[in-house]
Amino acid sequence: MKKVNIALAQLICEDGRPENNLARLDHIVDQYGHSHDLILFPETFIMGFPSPVGFPFPEDCRALAEQLNGPIVKHLERKAKEANTSIVVGLYEKEGENIYNTTVLVGPTGLLLSYRKTHLWGEESEGVKAGNCFRSCSWQGTKVGLLICYDIEFPETARAVASMGAELLLVTDGNWDGSVHRVAVQARAHENQIFVALVNRLGQLGETTFCGESVVVDPFGRIIAEAGREEEVLSVSIDLSLVQESRQQYDYLKERRVIFTTPSKEIEKGIWEIKI
Repeated sequence: MKKVNIALAQLICEDGRPENNLARLDHIVDQYGHSHDLILFPETFIMGFPSPVGFPFPEDCRALAEQLNGPIVKHLERKAKEANTSIVVGLYEKEGENIYNTTVLVGPTGLLLSYRKTHLWGEESEGVKAGNCFRSCSWQGTKVGLLICYDIEFPETARAVASMGAELLLVTDGNWDGSVHRVAVQARAHENQIFVALVNRLGQLGETTFCGESVVVDPFGRIIAEAGREEEVLSVSIDLSLVQESRQQYDYLKERRVIFTTPSKEIEKGIWEIKI
């Protein structure tokens, strides 16, 4: 297992201004791409939360959303190829009549993985539809998975991703109560014995202040890097061999007695899925 260099881009997002947010993403990728294997951006960073109350209005989401074969993802694919890196970022996805809060993993070869937020917070369901599956994919000699914001507060989400073999869980976040997600991330990392990297946004939206406090946690549940409440790009090198090291004396995934009744299956070469 090799070391992986990750950059967490904890940034202010301009809500409803995808062209400005894409420009900021491009600048970060140009700066950090060639020296990092992966750059992680916050939840719906491309479009932001277009509603001033923090919940997406259906008409706003529909106006901003794109299909995954649309111009935005193609732009991300070009940037990833130029910088020879992988990009994880959130956006609004359109599929037929449905709109989703989606995070994508894009590498130099193109779109590698997409995940639709399964647990919608508060009135979020008025603007987007919940996803119905968890996914992991092969990446850089390991497996990775994606979650979004409120998902991380449910133990079953990370367990589903870890049960498909993921050793690195990437979480895009748009949260104003940092302590809740800090505790949740440490628990998810420890109980699954995996790395978890969470990047949160900053800025003001109505009366809401997004708090940042992005964090990377190792398979022992230890915080190995953390950001404050200001804009920064947190650069972290993780050693994936710690995953197996953490499982030498006990292995929660092997020793658990409560098992998902729906098994995972490989839906495409290198992509695994659990339906819910």
